[in-house]
Amino acid sequence: MNNRLTKWVIEKIKKEYCDDIALLISIKGHSTNGDNHGECFDYFIPCTPRGEELSRAFIIEGIGHDLYARDWDRIERSATLDEMTLVLANATILYARTPEDEERFYAIRDKLYKNLADPVFTYRKAVERIEKAKINYTDLCFEKKFYRIRHAAAEILSYLTEAVAFVNGTFADNPIFSEIQAYDACPESRIYSCPDMTEVPDHFFAYARKLLSTTDGNESKALTQKLIETTCDFLDHQKPTSKAAETGLVDWTEFAGWYQEMSLTWNRIRYYCDHGMMEQAYVDANNLQGELIWISQDFGVPEYNLLDSYDPDRLELLRYRADRIESEIRDIILDHGVKIDEFDTFEEFFADEGWENL
Repeated sequence: MNNRLTKWVIEKIKKEYCDDIALLISIKGHSTNGDNHGECFDYFIPCTPRGEELSRAFIIEGIGHDLYARDWDRIERSATLDEMTLVLANATILYARTPEDEERFYAIRDKLYKNLADPVFTYRKAVERIEKAKINYTDLCFEKKFYRIRHAAAEILSYLTEAVAFVNGTFADNPIFSEIQAYDACPESRIYSCPDMTEVPDHFFAYARKLLSTTDGNESKALTQKLIETTCDFLDHQKPTSKAAETGLVDWTEFAGWYQEMSLTWNRIRYYCDHGMMEQAYVDANNLQGELIWISQDFGVPEYNLLDSYDPDRLELLRYRADRIESEIRDIILDHGVKIDEFDTFEEFFADEGWENL
């Protein structure tokens, strides 16, 4: 660490920004060839708009230094894996305005560790990264310039690397192309490595390494597609049981409420199937399929397959499958001792509400 540079910025804060800067942070794992980048300082957390004026980028003896502002919101987003993680996980506080500022920072970092240890949380974040990779892949497919293809492929690999790291209970802030890079034990290299990423998709590194050497745009696109496919397969096998289901804390009344809301969709599917309305039947079946995927994640029930039964010429198959799924869901609710809020007649409903004479 360049103690002179650290001392300079701390003294500058004390003399010029004592009421404007909450924390000054250094980062480990961000250096190359002993340049101490990020270790003499990396960023500061302002507590007033004036504090942001401390920002400065400069070069000394050929080494660039970037003293920049990162507000509390961005720190919180690092804890929820929505911003760069290294800046929180590998942080050291160099200066604190108050003990409360310091405690706030450590509390947020504890939240990060808790989130990384929660397989349901990390799985959801991994799925989010996969979705981003798929969106970027759509743009990649239409790209023609090779340097742009290379750039887009690396961006996609970065999302996939993050997804794989998350389900391993750790983090990665850059694309990883090989085992050698991933498991580099040098603490200076943490921004480029991920030593705890022990479980990876089949052929993940093999496909990624080829991205480094290929000079063919179509091959880059094909390799990127394979990387997305193998990572999706990997996530399918890593899918955790709902945390609520594991702990027995599922709110089955809430689940029943979901079913009562969705019962209208089931009725519509039956109607559309009975009347040969293939377009409307598909639309509502598709909406219901999305809900069925969601409840499997949040309530730990099976992930029901509805759409495979859709055949525009044999809508009775869809109707039958929808009815079977509904029956199973009703059984789950009743088996957990929850009453479905339903009535055979309007009179029964109004009587239950105390409106017998309506």
